[in-house]
Amino acid sequence: MVVVTGGGTGGHIFPLISIIEELRRRDVRDIVWIGRRMGEEEKWSEECGIPFFGIRAGKLRRYLSVKNLFDVINILAGFFQSYLLLKRLRPRVLFSKGGFVSVPPALAAHLLRIPVLTHESDLSPGLATRIISRFAEVIFTSFEETRKYLNAEDVVFSGNPIRGLIKEAEPNRGKEFLGFENDLPIVTFLGGSLGAEKLNRTVSKMVETLDIKFNIVHQCGSRKLGEKISSIKGKVKNYRVFQFLKEHMGDVLAASDLIVSRAGAGAIYEIAYLEKPSILIPLSRSASRGEQVLNARYFSEKRAAIYIDEEQLTPEYLYSKIIEILDDREKLEEIGRNARKIIKPEAEVLIVDYIVKYLNGVCVYQPREI
Repeated sequence: MVVVTGGGTGGHIFPLISIIEELRRRDVRDIVWIGRRMGEEEKWSEECGIPFFGIRAGKLRRYLSVKNLFDVINILAGFFQSYLLLKRLRPRVLFSKGGFVSVPPALAAHLLRIPVLTHESDLSPGLATRIISRFAEVIFTSFEETRKYLNAEDVVFSGNPIRGLIKEAEPNRGKEFLGFENDLPIVTFLGGSLGAEKLNRTVSKMVETLDIKFNIVHQCGSRKLGEKISSIKGKVKNYRVFQFLKEHMGDVLAASDLIVSRAGAGAIYEIAYLEKPSILIPLSRSASRGEQVLNARYFSEKRAAIYIDEEQLTPEYLYSKIIEILDDREKLEEIGRNARKIIKPEAEVLIVDYIVKYLNGVCVYQPREI
């Protein structure tokens, strides 16, 4: 049996789906998913047909807050739930995709002498990965440069796992699904799996107030659509808005001439795999630990994306940058090529190679001190 754990956002969930897909290709069917009770990952595990066990989870904060007291209680509860569950299931290996929900199962697995493999998507590792890396057998990373942040010997540059629906994407299917009745460029806006309020507001205001010279696809995220976005929908011919694209995501990205996105590593990797140019608008450091800023700057320095600071984000400025890059076809193609060059595209294959070795007893668990 393989246990996978992680969740919260698409950045943790979608790579796990990719790993599950690859395990099934290897005829590994005994897979269980541990995640946050009533979290987004529970819905996705059902979509995958994977048994799901929900645990209590608390956020890992680096600052003082009264919420920390309740979170400690939830983390401890999640640990004991994980310990009892893993003791009963006795999997051969646990794969963690990170996020705060993954820490209790990973720690419980370590204490039960179950090998723990973990993956970090972002250039700079989060607190969950830093904790798990202390006892994990192998730490996989999306970026070679992440190694310098981890005080561990068993770091493997794997790249970020990419879902089959991205790898099998067809631009013609995407165009047919969108149904635009013109030959204007298609610009797709990705607000993240849970939405991005400022980006959503900027896009809706841009559509409402400016004379748009391109087709717009707008994924708002799984939170409810704002009133303005809903009011615009259907009034503008070249505007398509979705809460979440799901199975159409790959085809829509493949059909796009330009993608405007937050800078989570999962989204960046999928965009780069399809060799698409992008404008990256990372979450500010005030709203995150700054991992998206580092991701975006890395791609920008490699001439693999255009970087816009969230503080600069206005409808007029964003529109001008989009028009500027759409008018330079040579630069568009160069950015897409550069993006594809700097990623490692077969992460799920490499990671599952390791998982299968532990399943088959080729790799033997060697406990490490925390």
